[in-house]
Amino acid sequence: MPAEMAWGFFKTATLGLVASFVLHESAHAIALKRLQTITHIAVDRSAWRTSVVPIGTMTARQMAGVALVGPMSCAGVGALLWLSGLNRPLAWWHLAHVVFLLPFFGDGRALCTALRTAKVTAPTKSLSD
Repeated sequence: MPAEMAWGFFKTATLGLVASFVLHESAHAIALKRLQTITHIAVDRSAWRTSVVPIGTMTARQMAGVALVGPMSCAGVGALLWLSGLNRPLAWWHLAHVVFLLPFFGDGRALCTALRTAKVTAPTKSLSD
């Protein structure tokens, strides 16, 4: 019985960790592939993380969209897993990806940069308009 419980935890944790990060980074890559101004997508790996790095240019709106699509794709899968009741522990692994939108993670920093850039470049209306 303890061995079965340990295996169940290990299986869910491994599947949750690997599958959720594959989904997260794949969603970024798919979004980036749709942008004509991105010429290459590099993979940056370290001992603790793997991430995609776009080579090219993006508008603030595109940058925000790419930053959001990774965590939100995981959150969507997590919500489906939770609501269906299929595997709630696995759902938490996916839902936890929303923390990557905080400013001290890459997606959160990209989103903040996009929002600041959009504010700076947004057209202003004059009082005579």
